[in-house]
Amino acid sequence: MYRLVVTFLGLAISGLLVVILFKVEKIEVDGNSYCTDRQIKDMVQNDKYSVNALYILGKYIAGKGEVLPCLESVKVTLRAPWHVKVRVKEKTIVGCMAGGEGNDNIYFDKEGLVLYKSSRVMEEMPLVEGLEVKNTKLYQQMKSRDSDIFEGILETTQELKKYEIIPKKIVCKDGNIYLFIENVCVNLGNTVSAEKIAQITPIMNKLGRQKGTLHMENYSDNRETITFEKKKDSKKKEKDEEKEN
Repeated sequence: MYRLVVTFLGLAISGLLVVILFKVEKIEVDGNSYCTDRQIKDMVQNDKYSVNALYILGKYIAGKGEVLPCLESVKVTLRAPWHVKVRVKEKTIVGCMAGGEGNDNIYFDKEGLVLYKSSRVMEEMPLVEGLEVKNTKLYQQMKSRDSDIFEGILETTQELKKYEIIPKKIVCKDGNIYLFIENVCVNLGNTVSAEKIAQITPIMNKLGRQKGTLHMENYSDNRETITFEKKKDSKKKEKDEEKEN
C-alpha cells in the first residue's frame, strides 16, 4: 500500500510539473514571409490540448500536426519548456494576378494553388494579365476555360523563377503569351518550354538597350528560329511616312 501511494503521488507530482512547467507562454515563428505569425500560431494550437508544449512537440514529431496548404514543411522544437519554436518552409510563389475579391492581388504557386491574397504588391513578382480564372479563394486550385494557355502560364512562371528572369508583366492575348522585359516584348507563342525560356537571357544580353519584339513562337528543338523585330524610332517613322506621301 505504501509503495502504491508513493507511486501514485510521484505520478501526480510529475503530471502536475508537466502541466505547469510545459505550459506554452511563447511561440516563436521563423522562415515565413507571406504567411503571418498569427496563422502559424493558430495552426500549431488548433485544439484544446495545445496549451502544452510537449503535446505540440509530440504531435508534430508523430506527423499528426496540422500543416497549412501554403507550407511545404513544419518543424517544431522547444527552446525552453514553455518556449516553442516553429520553423516553416513556405511554398514558392511564382506569379501574381490582379482583380481578386476586394481588388486583392492573387499570388499562386507552380500548380496554380492560391497561396496568398493581398492588396500588397510584392517586388520582383511577374503580373499576369489577360487571363480569366475561377476558384480564386485562398488555398484553392485556380481553373481557367482556356486550359492550354493556363498551363502555359504556369509553365512560364515556373521557368522564369528557375532562370531568375523578372518581366514587368506577362500578357495573354489572342492565344499567345507575351513577356515584357525591359524594352523588349518576347512573343512565346501558344506553347512554352524550358528551352525557350533558357534562350531569353543570352539574347537579351546581346540586344542591350534595343527596343522591339523578340519572336520565339516558332522556336523548338527541331526549329531554332528566333527573329528580332526592331521598333522604329517615332521621329524616323514620321519621316518615312512623309517620304511615302
